[in-house]
Amino acid sequence: MDTSTYTHLCRAGHQEIIEKLAPGGVVLVPNEVNSEIERGRERHANIPPVAAVHWAEIAVLTEVEVWSQLQVKAQMGGDLSEHLGECAVIACARHRDMVAILDERAAVAQARRFQVTTRDTLWIVIEAYKVLFGRDRDLTARVVDDLLTTGMYLPVSSGESVLSWAYEQGLLP
Repeated sequence: MDTSTYTHLCRAGHQEIIEKLAPGGVVLVPNEVNSEIERGRERHANIPPVAAVHWAEIAVLTEVEVWSQLQVKAQMGGDLSEHLGECAVIACARHRDMVAILDERAAVAQARRFQVTTRDTLWIVIEAYKVLFGRDRDLTARVVDDLLTTGMYLPVSSGESVLSWAYEQGLLP
């Protein structure tokens, strides 16, 4: 899982969605992402440390995963520290046969290049609508509005519009 999903859902007060939807009740957070989350905690005290939640586990990349991370980083460019979290998520998902949770479009494109399945924060919210919320439109809209309040960039302008967007994207039948 990348930084944005973790931090924004936590800041919005909806981190229980991550726990309840995580396969086996646990998500992996690469060490590089954990470092980014810790920097975010300096500005937002309501983001819990990864080590303090029972539904997340910090993953240290293996040597082969580090090489994959570097391959992805070479494609994404940027300064030396830019995109390290996304690259680590892709490498971890690739070698551990997992799904990468990414919101950055450039990272999603690289994940596809490496044949890694991705999901994003809105996919998680729509999945919660279907699986956890009993298709409660108001609760789903509230979660999206809470995410928007944190300053998260989403392809919708309000919680009210999220289900229409999800139908257009083929996330709902």
